[in-house]
Amino acid sequence: MAMTPILTLLLALLLLTESSWAFSSIRNGITTNMSSRQQALLKASTSSTAEAAPVQKVAIIGAGIAGLSLAHALRSANLNSKNNSNNAPIQIDIFDSRSELDEKSGSGIQLTGGMAALRRISPELQRTVSEAALPLERVVSKCRPWFGAGEGWKILELDIQEAIREKEAAADERRVAQEEGNDNGNGDGEKYGLVTEEGEVLAYTILRGTMQRILHEGLMQEHGIEVQFDKRLSGMSFSDSDNQLDNVGGEGIVCQFADGSKPGPYDLVVGCDGIQSAVRQFVNTGDITTSTEESKSSSAIYSGLRITFAIQEGTETDDDIKGCQFNQLFGNGAYALISSYGAGKGKKPAKGAFLVYPDKNYIGPFPKTKSNDNDVGAETTAAAAASNPTEPVPLDENADWTQDKRVPRDHVTECLEVLQSASIPGNDVASIIENSDRFFDLGVYLHNPFSWNGWMREVPRGASNGDGGIFGGSGEKTAKYAITTGDAAHAMPPFLGQGANQALQDSCSLAAKIIEYNSQVQEPQGINDPSKPDLKRLLKEYESQRWLPTTSITAKAAFLGYLEVGPSVFANFRDAFFFVMGKIGVAEKVFLDAATPKM
Repeated sequence: MAMTPILTLLLALLLLTESSWAFSSIRNGITTNMSSRQQALLKASTSSTAEAAPVQKVAIIGAGIAGLSLAHALRSANLNSKNNSNNAPIQIDIFDSRSELDEKSGSGIQLTGGMAALRRISPELQRTVSEAALPLERVVSKCRPWFGAGEGWKILELDIQEAIREKEAAADERRVAQEEGNDNGNGDGEKYGLVTEEGEVLAYTILRGTMQRILHEGLMQEHGIEVQFDKRLSGMSFSDSDNQLDNVGGEGIVCQFADGSKPGPYDLVVGCDGIQSAVRQFVNTGDITTSTEESKSSSAIYSGLRITFAIQEGTETDDDIKGCQFNQLFGNGAYALISSYGAGKGKKPAKGAFLVYPDKNYIGPFPKTKSNDNDVGAETTAAAAASNPTEPVPLDENADWTQDKRVPRDHVTECLEVLQSASIPGNDVASIIENSDRFFDLGVYLHNPFSWNGWMREVPRGASNGDGGIFGGSGEKTAKYAITTGDAAHAMPPFLGQGANQALQDSCSLAAKIIEYNSQVQEPQGINDPSKPDLKRLLKEYESQRWLPTTSITAKAAFLGYLEVGPSVFANFRDAFFFVMGKIGVAEKVFLDAATPKM
């Protein structure tokens, strides 16, 4: 019952996010209850004093799903045609701190709203991903028997394909009624929901590394864009046109990397560099700290929950798997998920097992006073032990779900002990863990979605790193910005499986705003026209559009994480809760609300 106060707090946060639009609007300088003239004056007052010029060169920091999909979106013929953009293609440089992109890295992901975003970016690319993935068909939840023996009691079953089709049919009816009543529809007759015009349901599972490979290969083949590896961002500064820095011409943002290189100048720098984002540091403080310990986000706290996952590669002897079923298994103080994931067109799918359970040295996010080095979760370092020998050290958070966070195989024994003590129903979880090819053990962190500067910061003229503090600096305005997407903007717990989906939607939304701005620059504007092209305003619109849905998902995912690992008597409440929520349709609504694209 120690988790009850934490659940109460999380539920309050969940309710808060449903009504937090006002905060988002005020923070971003956008007010929804203004007259049209007041809004025009606000736009004019927030415009940069710099003359409007198109965004011609963009640096993308990070070559994960967020960074690669953003590059696709910026070059998207689909997005450019909708804005009647005739500008030359945006020049894109992608930098990544890793030495290579490893297809065998990471776990599996589900794709729902992210697939809709991908389809909007490129229907051909979306079809390529679909062919490499598995259709997500249903979710089945079981709990350990409250009494007696058995394989578990079924408490929830959700037909994903049917639920999505029904929701889309209802949405289509509302859309038709609205368009018949007025002329303010989307204008082009197209929609980007979870069912295509051909009747395909956009709900799939795929290995993260496979998804990353497809996006990377597409960029090279279609656009000739290569990723520059071993590039760890260490700073950003503004370069004047008459200040030739490392033979850089023009003015804009110069990126400084740990290897000494200083490419640029760029009109925009986009941080797609994950949880420990260097760009996010710059947005928050105007500085980039290279120290690993100091670079960890001060707004993140260890949840006291651990997640172990194992991936078992498919073999030729495996039975053919045509679709994916999520099997959720609830035990006493632990939760497991088993699933299958597409590994590429023509390849046998992989199997995945996830195990979530509380860290023995924590009560929720609160550390116990003493730790036992033999306890599961008592991972310590020599430095930490020397500085505070009685304080438990939380597990590391994996910044990019790569293989460098693998743990020794002897941890398999600990996981099997958790499965047995928690009475997780069935034997499939243990089988996958014992036969896994990749095995990981990580801490789950809770990231604060609220920040003064939001997701972007203008890089001022004449200011170097560290100048200006949290309020954005006092240098001359340049209309050159650093902005974040994906985990760099809104890292969320994995319990709703929405991280990759939200990153893809971020990419589509941000690219659409940049392309819209470039299109506006082409149009003739009056000298005193308050609606003149304003990149800052459009970037803030992107942030406002994406902040509320991502914050809501973050709160719900945190709530579910604690609920799913409820101990002893509370576990019975959890089982009954999910049973009732499934019967009255709340569980389906939560899944569909998170899955539905909001771009």
